[in-house]
Amino acid sequence: MKRLGVAALAGALLLVPLCGLSAEGRLAPQSDNPVTVDPAPGDEAPAEAAPQNDRTSPFLPGEQTVGLALGAMFPAFILPQTGAGTNNLWTGGSFSFSYQYFVANGFAIGGNIAGAFNGTIGGLSVFTAPLGFTAAYWWTKMPLEFCVLAEAGGYLMRYSTSPSKGVIDPFAKAGAGAYWRVSPGWSLGIQANLWFVPEIHYGEYAGLTQYAGFVETSLAAVYHL
Repeated sequence: MKRLGVAALAGALLLVPLCGLSAEGRLAPQSDNPVTVDPAPGDEAPAEAAPQNDRTSPFLPGEQTVGLALGAMFPAFILPQTGAGTNNLWTGGSFSFSYQYFVANGFAIGGNIAGAFNGTIGGLSVFTAPLGFTAAYWWTKMPLEFCVLAEAGGYLMRYSTSPSKGVIDPFAKAGAGAYWRVSPGWSLGIQANLWFVPEIHYGEYAGLTQYAGFVETSLAAVYHL
């Protein structure tokens, strides 16, 4: 009996360190460098969305402008030239009102209504009033802004004050402008446009058809809505 008791006591003493080692293995902390496990498909964190528009540009889709211009009108050419040609006309004046809506970055469409008058050496006057559809492209190097445009539509022209001396014909214009952004709402600048003003006759009067050109230079104010 004494030998059995001593054997049991020795076995118990041997089991204690073994149990401690087992427990230590179970409770040991994880390594400081755990193995990285790639996330399952669909669990990736969404990447930061790239900005859709450059907010430093004032010419983004949905922006609108209203423009006012006042300037001078210079006769450029009359084809085919008859008589004194452009020398028959004096330098005159012009004004315009325009609206543009941006449908893409920097690209706008809109409309323009204008008026211009020139005197003649014969003491008469010529008044031209075009109405057109405008397509324009804008860009900026703040605080400077630039624009190129093209316009097509129709015009009413009257000679002197007699209604019987008026014509209605197609009209086209192309030009450019440079502006200074003086405040968040306003830009001031200069612009130059070439007006193409054909006077078309038909039938027995077809030989009277002429094509005239005028250069408009204006001071302009653009309000950004």
